[in-house]
Order: sequence, then structure tokens, then C-alpha cells
Amino acid sequence: VNVADDWKTVLDFIGGLSGKLLALPEVREVKALALSNTGQHLAAIAELETVVATDDPSPERLGLLGGRYKRLWRIATAESERLQYLNQAINHYERGMELDLNEYFCSCNLPRLYRQRNRKGDEERAQSVLRLVIAACERAKRRGATDEFLRPTLLGAAFDVVDADLAEELAHEVQAEGAALWKIDSTLADLESSVLQVQDASQRARLEAVISRLKA
Repeated sequence: VNVADDWKTVLDFIGGLSGKLLALPEVREVKALALSNTGQHLAAIAELETVVATDDPSPERLGLLGGRYKRLWRIATAESERLQYLNQAINHYERGMELDLNEYFCSCNLPRLYRQRNRKGDEERAQSVLRLVIAACERAKRRGATDEFLRPTLLGAAFDVVDADLAEELAHEVQAEGAALWKIDSTLADLESSVLQVQDASQRARLEAVISRLKA
């Protein structure tokens, strides 16, 4: 699934399910993801907020909420809206991270969002969370985790710590795993945000080359 029409097919399928199946939290999470991938971000947020209210928060659910607000932040044009959505994204990712520091779905998004917000103390927050992300990913690797997002997450962290050597190595691994296009696209959007924050010209050029290779 990687285009809006495919996600509309998912929505049509979910719409045909029985009421009991429709009420399942897992189904509602998929519905929210499909809504967001057809451009209906606010509807997706409403769906996820209902799931969180009725079935308790989890890193996955709060991470999905953070991601919907992150998408709204990226497309908003009014500065007041951009700041509102950015803060909401950070808030939900922080809540998800605090539920389980071993889960990196939420925490991996925070460093570049902190740097984008650029409030007093945000760079220190970014550095602290980056250490948590890398430690969580390394623990997952040692346990032999099969999470398909593990290497893309580490790749994002390599960009955030401006380690072009590691980024080049991980990009090859991500490509070799054959990640689905929509997952590569979501990773690319994060990498493009991160590379804009790199000050060193030579490192930035190498990281931009990694992005170009992943797009090819």
C-alpha cells in the first residue's frame, strides 16, 4: 500500500466490516492510518483519540497521534498553526516515550522536532533523547528483534547525530531489507527534515547523497 487509492481501498474494506469488528482497537488504528494517508488527518486524529480514551494509551497509539500532528505541521502555512501542530506532535511523542523507554517509535521523532522548535533547552533535550533512541535500538539488535523499522530508525538517528559513515552503511541495509515504499517515503521525509539542520557542509553533502540513493 503506497498510494492514496490503495488506502481508499483499505477504508472501503474496513467500512464493510461488522460493527463488532469495527470496534476493535486494532481495526480503528488501521482505519486512522488509512484516513491519514488519504489526506484526512483530522479525522485520523479523532479516531485515534477515541481509541486512546476507551482502550488506554500505548506508545504505538500515541506515536500514531504524534505522526498525524507532524503531518499537519508539515503542510500548515500559517505560523500559528505550524507551532500548534509542532507542539502537539512533541507532546504526544513525549507521552508515548515516557510509557516505555525501550520503545523507539516515539522517541526517534523527538530530536529533530525539538531542534525545529528551538526553544531554550531543546537542543539539550534532543541530545538526551538521541542517546535513549540509540540505546533502545542497540538493545533491540542484541535481542535479535525483527522489527522492520529498526534500521530506518537507526538511520534517522545517524542523521540526527550527523554521522555520515553510519548513515551510508545503514542506508545499504535498509535498501537490502526491501522496505515497503510507503515506509521508505515516511523515513525519507524525516531524513530530509534532519539534513536541513546539519551545519557542516561536507557532512550535509554526504547525507544528502544518502537520501538521493534511497530515492533512486
